[in-house]
Amino acid sequence: MHSPASSRSTNLRMVALSAICLFIGLQFKNLRDLFGTIGDVDIENGAWAPDDFGDQPTRTKRGQNRDRAKARRQRREKNKDSTNEGKAKKKKKNVKKSRRFEMTNYTEGTFEPLPWTLPESSPMRHQTSEEFMAKYIATKRKHNIPLPWEEDKDKYADKAVSLPLPIISLNFPKSATLTIKHYFDCGGITSIHTSTQDGRIGVCMMENQFDGKPPLDRCNTHSIRDKDNMDKPLEIVPIDFISDIGMQGPPCYYSSLHDGGLENIAEHYPTGTILLVTRNATSWYRSMSKWGTIMHRWKKFCGFDGHLHQGDNMDYWTNMFESQDKEEYWVNFYHAHTQKIREFAMKHLSMTYVEVELENKKIGQILEKYTKVPPSCIMDCHPGPNWVRQNNVTSRCHPVGQNPAHMKAQTMIEEEDGDNDDDDNTESGDNGDDDGEKDVNNEEREE
Repeated sequence: MHSPASSRSTNLRMVALSAICLFIGLQFKNLRDLFGTIGDVDIENGAWAPDDFGDQPTRTKRGQNRDRAKARRQRREKNKDSTNEGKAKKKKKNVKKSRRFEMTNYTEGTFEPLPWTLPESSPMRHQTSEEFMAKYIATKRKHNIPLPWEEDKDKYADKAVSLPLPIISLNFPKSATLTIKHYFDCGGITSIHTSTQDGRIGVCMMENQFDGKPPLDRCNTHSIRDKDNMDKPLEIVPIDFISDIGMQGPPCYYSSLHDGGLENIAEHYPTGTILLVTRNATSWYRSMSKWGTIMHRWKKFCGFDGHLHQGDNMDYWTNMFESQDKEEYWVNFYHAHTQKIREFAMKHLSMTYVEVELENKKIGQILEKYTKVPPSCIMDCHPGPNWVRQNNVTSRCHPVGQNPAHMKAQTMIEEEDGDNDDDDNTESGDNGDDDGEKDVNNEEREE
């Protein structure tokens, strides 16, 4: 049992200890306030000392970590801004400059369909290309008008082709527009399909017709550029050949269909060349029907079924459209287009006219006669990137007989023929093989 004196002594010691702890705590606070943020504290050994006792206050590990984290955030933000700026510059660099002649300059509500005409049937419509060209050549000879390919060879000795320039191809879409472009490319002249560097050829020709200017005014040159610096043209050359020059709208314009288009060509290029490649009209229609919405747009924006315009000629085509099978109508439409161009050629003999059939097995030799470009320049071409991807190739054009799609189709036909054993099936297979070859040929070089 403790005595009262002992208890008092214990209490005094406790009070003294508490006072000492309070005093030490106050001193610690005063030192911290005096020196600012303290350095490392050795809590385990109960010792304290600043890491760097100097003019500048030191940082605790926690403070240093915060500083490092803040610096990392700032670096990330800076890198992010730099990356975004780089992407923005790259994106800005890749943005194509707006071209002068664009279809997007027109809308359905602001562009009225243009009037067009096609002739009613005449015997000229039913001639083959070779038959018409024989008549055309005889007519020019009768009027003592020289034919370029029969003139003194010295005149075209230093020329890539033996035809007056420019050469304007009036083929319908899906009638070898791309094939013939590559043909003249191969022949060594500047050839353009669909669009120049100034925009759509059709828009350019349409606006120039409205303004009474030459069809290719302001879109008749091509800049050859350095691949390493596309903004720097190495050379500016004239455009010699154009194809796929129509538009299905809006706006809808075909110089060979719409009123005044052919006349504007003849007025400004009286010694130029008109080229027309024709194909089997039924094959053309079936190919066109599978090509996007072009036939729908021909009716909606162009009125090529006759419903958007009035007049005797439009009544003729409207009645035909309403009374005939659609394939039959468009076959007649195609032949009437050929007839119109032939009639135009016979009325403008100062110009040079060349017509050839796509399915003619001698197309290369015939074209060489007129142009002096070798038959080896004739290629099988197909439009659009989808065909390239589907057939796992790098080019839309291949030498005749080496088109991968046609070779695959021919292989399938031969495999089917090999499965037929009896005579009846063999005969049927032979017919099928002929039909297959015909289908392949009809699709060959359609663009």
